[in-house]
Amino acid sequence: MPDQNKISTVVVDDDVNSRKLLNILLKKFPEINVVGEAANISKALDIIKELKPDSIFLDVKLGTGSGFDLMNKISAESTVIFISASEDYALRAFEVNALDYLKKPIDFDRLSITISRLLSKIQDKELPFDKSNLSNKPAATSSVTEIHRGYNHGKIELSKVLNNHLINEDDDIEEEEDDLELEEGHTNKKALEYDDRLFITVDGISRFVKICTIQCITAEKDYTYLYLEGLKKVLVLKPMVEWEERLPSKYFVRIHRSTIVNLEYVNKVEKWFNSSYHVFVQNITEPFQMSRRYASKLKERFK
Repeated sequence: MPDQNKISTVVVDDDVNSRKLLNILLKKFPEINVVGEAANISKALDIIKELKPDSIFLDVKLGTGSGFDLMNKISAESTVIFISASEDYALRAFEVNALDYLKKPIDFDRLSITISRLLSKIQDKELPFDKSNLSNKPAATSSVTEIHRGYNHGKIELSKVLNNHLINEDDDIEEEEDDLELEEGHTNKKALEYDDRLFITVDGISRFVKICTIQCITAEKDYTYLYLEGLKKVLVLKPMVEWEERLPSKYFVRIHRSTIVNLEYVNKVEKWFNSSYHVFVQNITEPFQMSRRYASKLKERFK
């Protein structure tokens, strides 16, 4: 049931991973309530007509149709934020009065700017949103307002503002931020020990995961899948470069540009063609490929 004290939003994207990632990001904002999601125009229409959300995060390309086709079928009551892997449709998006246009993969700082603009617009309109709810959270409201001011004037240090906003949201923020990669390149975060725990969200449920239960990690664009002992694989907002830098090298090795394995879970390694190998990991049916370059590095390491 929609929370009348929050801004309701619907996520419309035909890519299930993109929807999951956006949901994870939006949960970082206590003012936002994701009330539904859809993978196509037909489903989106049903949800929007039923729930009448305050806002819609709308992918430009939706199978055989587009987000613009959907806009033509709905009322103008919902504020639309377009999302796309391409910048080609940005001008058209603003021509149809979209609030913003976000490029995939969605950057957290950039999303924060969008949320601040959405809050400002909602506050200026008579929508079913309890504005007093924001006044009950002075720290969060203040920081979001600062982000909006920074968007207009380019004089705000977003990372500092975001940290203030998130710290007021949750006492466990240091662990929770491990789910997000907020900057490119080296992370400068502390190295992880084999018996350490990470705080991650799996299917909307936050939990602590022991590093030693990670069987392997695979790349998914700018994000990664964790294969956990006894659990299905889960998608997290952390790049391969951070895993490689932080995980204990005694146990975790990179065998491919897109794969890191925990040696404790490797059952066997078989030669494949062109001097490459297949690496079989416990309880995972399909083997992972180890490239010739990484095989050579691994041999040098264990000489």
